[in-house]
Amino acid sequence: MDPEIKIEDFVGKYRINESYRPIAEALKEKFKELEYVPVSSIIFIDNTETKKKKNNTIIFAQVGKVPDKWKDIIYQFTGKFYSFMIEVFKENTAEMSREQIIALIYHELRHIQLVTKKNGSEITIVSHEVNDWLNMINRLGLYWNSTDNNIPDLLDQEVNWDNIMGPMNLFQSNPPLRIVK
Repeated sequence: MDPEIKIEDFVGKYRINESYRPIAEALKEKFKELEYVPVSSIIFIDNTETKKKKNNTIIFAQVGKVPDKWKDIIYQFTGKFYSFMIEVFKENTAEMSREQIIALIYHELRHIQLVTKKNGSEITIVSHEVNDWLNMINRLGLYWNSTDNNIPDLLDQEVNWDNIMGPMNLFQSNPPLRIVK
């Protein structure tokens, strides 16, 4: 069996897209909070047909664990072991800028973290701190994924994550005092 089976003109609903891997590797290299993300064991998948929504909110991508059965099957065909998958919904990301796609990959990688438990540490999937990651909201804005917004390229050498100042928050941290009668 050829371990490098590849069909060039496959037109199914799910397609492996290795174009995301260099972005993920560069993000891991640049951002300390991603140091434990095993980028080499992530399979990147484009979902070319689904317009995913949850609670009336558009879902641009999602991260999950590869089921054990599929880990074994994929390994037998490719010789590569994948623990996690990032699925990008192409119908929902079609209008996103390059910078937003990079921020989206960063967002999904943040879900994969080293977690300490009673019986040791493991790399697993975690939920957002709030409806998104607080640092993304503070630095890129609540609607960083809206096609109406321009955001910085997180991989640009000139971009220092700690110095990015996002749009003003809805509530000021020290609102002026006013007397209301």
